[in-house]
Amino acid sequence: MAFIKQSSDFIENSKTEIDNIFINDYLPYAPSDFVKVYIYVTYISNSGESPDNDLDKICKILNMSELDVMTALQYWENQGLLKMYGDPVQVVLYPLKNAISNDHKWSKSKYEEFNLMIQDIIKRQIMPNEFDAYYTAMESLNIEQAAFLLIVKFCTMQKGENVGYKYITTVAKNWADEGAHTVEEIDKKMKEFEMSLDKVSEVIKALKSKRKATFEDRQFYKKWTEELGFKHEVILFVAKNIKVNPSIYRLDAKLLNYYELKLYDIKEITGFEAERESVLSLAKAVTRALGLYYDNLDPVITNYVQPWLAKGYDETTLLAIANDCFKNSIRTLEGMNNHINKLYAHGIVSLESYNQQIESGIKTDNIIKEILNACGLTRNVTSWDRDFYRTWTYSWNLSDELIMYGASLAKDKAQPMQYLNKILSDWKEKGIDTVDKAKEQTTPLTEQAKKTSNAKSKNSAIIHQRDYTKEELQNVFSNIEDWL
Repeated sequence: MAFIKQSSDFIENSKTEIDNIFINDYLPYAPSDFVKVYIYVTYISNSGESPDNDLDKICKILNMSELDVMTALQYWENQGLLKMYGDPVQVVLYPLKNAISNDHKWSKSKYEEFNLMIQDIIKRQIMPNEFDAYYTAMESLNIEQAAFLLIVKFCTMQKGENVGYKYITTVAKNWADEGAHTVEEIDKKMKEFEMSLDKVSEVIKALKSKRKATFEDRQFYKKWTEELGFKHEVILFVAKNIKVNPSIYRLDAKLLNYYELKLYDIKEITGFEAERESVLSLAKAVTRALGLYYDNLDPVITNYVQPWLAKGYDETTLLAIANDCFKNSIRTLEGMNNHINKLYAHGIVSLESYNQQIESGIKTDNIIKEILNACGLTRNVTSWDRDFYRTWTYSWNLSDELIMYGASLAKDKAQPMQYLNKILSDWKEKGIDTVDKAKEQTTPLTEQAKKTSNAKSKNSAIIHQRDYTKEELQNVFSNIEDWL
């Protein structure tokens, strides 16, 4: 038993460091599941006597079979990053600097001809670490030597003889991920690139650049057309309309934004950009109404304003909601968005319906307040009171007049609202739906109760207003689900 142990809390709140050597020289070329296994066993190795330091538990946590985990460990053993020995198997991790200093023991005869041929393609001197990167890529990605040489030739045509090995291995990994491992498959990828080169070159020209199209440009173009679904003419249109610092990266960001907004057609994009100034102005007004400030309003427009407009809310309604949110201490965009989602779920979109909803909530709360006063209560209206009132009126179809009469009878009770609910339930069961019928079942009203009942009828009219107080809004906002 260990003399000193790490607690589970200590382990969970400590850090697992991954060396930059691993990120630069190993991660780009390894299969994703192999990377997952290495990172997790590194975490386990730093966690002392962790309860998860067991092959079965590691398999369950990573959702991998034992064979897959062992295959990944064997891969890292071949890379020189760990050693497996014994039965049952134990794993020892090596420092990465040791793995780098002890070069992989590749078969000289296996790569002798390859070394000569790649050196003939790349005229500059190739250092040992570069050769090692090529061997690792071929072994881990299962690419034939002749196919890899085709990739190298392709890359030198794109970048010249000074092309870096990281660029070459990146191209190799991208094509291998797409299923290209043989000469025939790599040749097919090269032809696909050539076929799309004219279109990619058009895009580069539309960005006001005179440089040649590269492999990265082709990968961007493939993403835009195959993954995002944009047509060539749309991509060209967007590229031509980037006025400030046009680049392939700004074009990518633009297209991603349009994709998120579900804008795929030139007409849709043109309409969006034409409205952008007004949308930008609205975003400024809404954030200002909430007491917020943003240097960059693009995320506000994308994540909030544009979706609100798409739901049918106009500028006037959104500003009214923003101002009311501020009064009710809802002062974040997400808070306002949650409130709008509740309104939208119940079909409240126009300013008229929004005002009606607030006024309806205020009117109902005022009626409930009168009922509470008739019961001798001076507290604020609660959601519990609203539940009672909804049941009495909507479910039991009892009139406000009858409820007020019942409240006058409950005034002197210890728990007046519970008593009121009980007598109203009794009246509902007996079919008593008028005050006259109720009086036949109860003692006569006191003069004070009559005054209260008369006061209710005299004050039934509620003033409609558009500039609501904070207290009014707070009651309606915080209990919106009670009235929708």
